[in-house]
Formats: sequence, C-alpha cells, structure tokens
Amino acid sequence: MNVIIFTNGDYTSLEFYEAYIKKINQPYIICADGGANFAKKLNIMPDIILGDMDSISRETTAFYRNVKYERYPVRKDKTDTELAINHAIKMGASEVTILGALGSRLDHSLGNIFLLTCFLDVGIKGKIVNEKNIIFLIKENETFEFPIGTVVSLLPIGGDVEEINISGFEYPIVNGRMTMNKPYGISNVVIHQEQKIAFEKGLLLVIISED
Repeated sequence: MNVIIFTNGDYTSLEFYEAYIKKINQPYIICADGGANFAKKLNIMPDIILGDMDSISRETTAFYRNVKYERYPVRKDKTDTELAINHAIKMGASEVTILGALGSRLDHSLGNIFLLTCFLDVGIKGKIVNEKNIIFLIKENETFEFPIGTVVSLLPIGGDVEEINISGFEYPIVNGRMTMNKPYGISNVVIHQEQKIAFEKGLLLVIISED
C-alpha cells in the first residue's frame, strides 16, 4: 500500500504536488494536523487527519467534517509527523511519501529527516519529497537507475559510514569512509545508467536535488 503524508511545512508549487500525486495509484492519505490545510487546496480527501489540531484552520476542519479525526493532546512526546508515520506503519504501508516535511523551521525539518529511520526498522520504503528534493535513507547495498545527469548527495547520518564503494557516478568511491565532519559526498553526478552504492557499516542519507 502506498501512503502519502501531508505535514504542516512549506508547499510552494500547487502544480508540482498535483502532478506528483497523480503518479501514485490510489494512495492512502494521512494529514498530520495543518497538513490538511494544503490537502484542501488540492481538493484531496484524506483517509484520516491526526495530531493535536493546533495548526489546522477552522475552514479546513469544516471542509473535512466527514473525515475521520484522531486527536492527541498538545503536550505529548511525539510530533504530529511521527504520529502519522506510526499510523502508516500500523496500516501496513509498503511505501510512504512525506510531503511538506521541510520548511523554515530547521528543527522540524531535521526532526522529520531523522524520522526516516522509522521506515528502515520495519522494511518500508520511506522518503521526503518537495519541489527540489527527494530524501531517503539506506542502510545496506543498493542499486539504482537514476537518469544520467541526476545530482545525488550522500551524507553519513548517526555516525561514520565505513568501507563505502560507489560506481556509476562522476566521482566514484573505493573503500572510502564518510564522517560527519567531512561531507565529501555532496553533489555527485550520475554518469552511467546503473549506479551502485555499497558499504559495510552505518547509514547514508541520500538527497536527490535540483537547482
């Protein structure tokens, strides 16, 4: 099951999200609190709206009066995005796309990126998407077929990444080591149809970016 989570972050292009969502076949839609405000702009009917409801507007609440709500107290030890992720996992999601997870609040943006680890623990493909970025984590060897010319950054997260080998990029790495204080994996470029990323230890944050 494909799941889309709308969170209460920045959305710049209505057209981008309309086109992106149309590519996903019958997704299960979760709105995390104020994420429902943007879903309303797209005239999308969510399957559930959950959170502490401190960001959703009255107009949006009225618009979605027939939608299922799951309310939580404002004082809690989980963000609304984490609650939405937990719900997606509980529903048996196979792939989850989080929208609106990035914005001017750096603490929320970083927190949402860190939450991608929740998917690794249960074998779900999870990613954050906005107009300029696709962000996901890998913890084991992966093979990709990104289009030639795609800009891909690889960053260690949660510790060092050991014995890393990558091919199919302009700058290959052989038996490398990535550390938090030496982010040399930024802005690599795909040059071959198939790309391989392999490493022995650690987690890699993969960011596909457009200028």
